[in-house]
Amino acid sequence: YYSFIINNDAGRKEFEELLDLLLIKETFFFRDERQLKTLLHHVLPELSERKRSQEIKIWSAGCATGEEPYSIAMAIKENFFPEGMNVSIFGTDISNTALKMAKEGIYTKSSMRAIDTWLLNKYFTKKDGRYYLCDQVKQRVCFDLLNLVEPYFLFEKKSIDIVFCKNVIIYFRLETVQTIIRRLCDMLAEGGYLFLGHSESLWQISDDFKLEEVGGVFFYRKNGRGAAMPLFDKSRQKEELPEDITRKRFPGTKAAPLQKRQKIDMDSVPVSRERRENVLTRGSERNKKKDIPKWLTERIQLSGDDIDGKLDEIEGVLNEEPGNVDAHLLAGRIYADMGLYDKALKKGMDILKIDDFSGEAYALMGSIYYKIGDKENAVTAFKKAIYLDEKSVLSHYYLGNLYKDSHLINQAVKEYRNVIQIIDMHAGNGLLPIGEVFTGKQLKEICSRNIEMLAVNKIP
Repeated sequence: YYSFIINNDAGRKEFEELLDLLLIKETFFFRDERQLKTLLHHVLPELSERKRSQEIKIWSAGCATGEEPYSIAMAIKENFFPEGMNVSIFGTDISNTALKMAKEGIYTKSSMRAIDTWLLNKYFTKKDGRYYLCDQVKQRVCFDLLNLVEPYFLFEKKSIDIVFCKNVIIYFRLETVQTIIRRLCDMLAEGGYLFLGHSESLWQISDDFKLEEVGGVFFYRKNGRGAAMPLFDKSRQKEELPEDITRKRFPGTKAAPLQKRQKIDMDSVPVSRERRENVLTRGSERNKKKDIPKWLTERIQLSGDDIDGKLDEIEGVLNEEPGNVDAHLLAGRIYADMGLYDKALKKGMDILKIDDFSGEAYALMGSIYYKIGDKENAVTAFKKAIYLDEKSVLSHYYLGNLYKDSHLINQAVKEYRNVIQIIDMHAGNGLLPIGEVFTGKQLKEICSRNIEMLAVNKIP
């Protein structure tokens, strides 16, 4: 079969059909609202100021059926930018079938799960159960066929300012990932931005980028911070407030602003200290159960080749052992990485039915609430996770971000310092990976920078 694909004249058509069977095209409009907000209110203003009237180029690499580049186009169209700012958007994919659908701009209800009704009515026409994107948005995106694994000459080197390459590199072996990232780096201009998926990291892959963070959103920049905008610039301070973060309500925003002095104390954590003492025993008993695959209890980063197989294996484990917390937890993390937040939250709730003393379940649910903008539930979940496991470093970090967003400066600084202390105490030299995106060393740098900025720019 391989020989037929490679050597036969009909092999190319067969390869395209094979790709359509294998590729995961699961996507939808405004899938990651937080990244789009960062693009609109930090990245594009910085580039506009630095490049003046020059063209700004955005590339969606692995765009599938086009929902991501079209979301970018609509988000830019709905926000005001300096006169003369010219933004070009490109979408590429390996699948001709997917690109044909992208160019047609005809979608099903599944693609509309996260789009606001007013945007849906403004830019789409519904007919026979399908949604037709208007020409004024379609004309803002250029699509082309491109295989990231092969050499390509679609763009000039150092000509792209922003690359979105999300949930793509997880499908390749390490050597291939290194090649792809090196090529993306060649395409990016100095100080250019690279956005990856939530579970994707350049740790031990590339030293050409520096991990940065704005408002809890992580991205990479070519050759470090360079001309990066400060996290807290007093001249832009008002724009950082939740109620003023957009000139128009940004698509997909659902959560109401937090009260400026909202205080959530331990009364919101209904867990008795007597029951807390049982957690280590219960956890050890859980891990002693036989026939638990080793990978279920290890903190591993799954590659794309593993995901479908692991989900099938997880379901097999749960069929035989419905109370296996580790299996539920890993499935929840995989679903969260795929953007299937409803399924991920359900897994967290399933865990709490089995063991309502699971700090990891609360941390998982907190991260999902955080991603979808439900700040109140996120704060409560992270508080519970920390109460059950005071070393839950990511819970401390995200709780610090939530306090910062609410202008509770002292509480935010306290949580960032907790992160630094935990890493220093438990991660040795601070180089151990803390999450899918960053290492302990990187997280320490981010927290230290946030503390410094908060100290300099006190928000009353």
